[in-house]
Amino acid sequence: MAHPQSKHRTDQLSVRSRFARARATRLAQLTGMTITQIVEDALRAYQPASRDARPVQSRRLIEKNGILVMPKIGAQQITHAQAEAALEEIRSGARE
Repeated sequence: MAHPQSKHRTDQLSVRSRFARARATRLAQLTGMTITQIVEDALRAYQPASRDARPVQSRRLIEKNGILVMPKIGAQQITHAQAEAALEEIRSGARE
């Protein structure tokens, strides 16, 4: 159960990082905010990655013979020779 905060209780955060102190001070000077406001703003914006989360990939590319390709999902499979011929056609400018 959470305890209600009394008027007399003041929470403090001590940061011993020279970089963090300097950065917060500089940002406070640039923005006109207090260091407390800077830290609160940064903490509100921070969203830690879940321990179970894996990087989200919009396209799952795989490497085949030194080329990144989409994996086959219900599409017709082509041979290596067909892929090379298509690439050569693009390289020569015959196909765009």
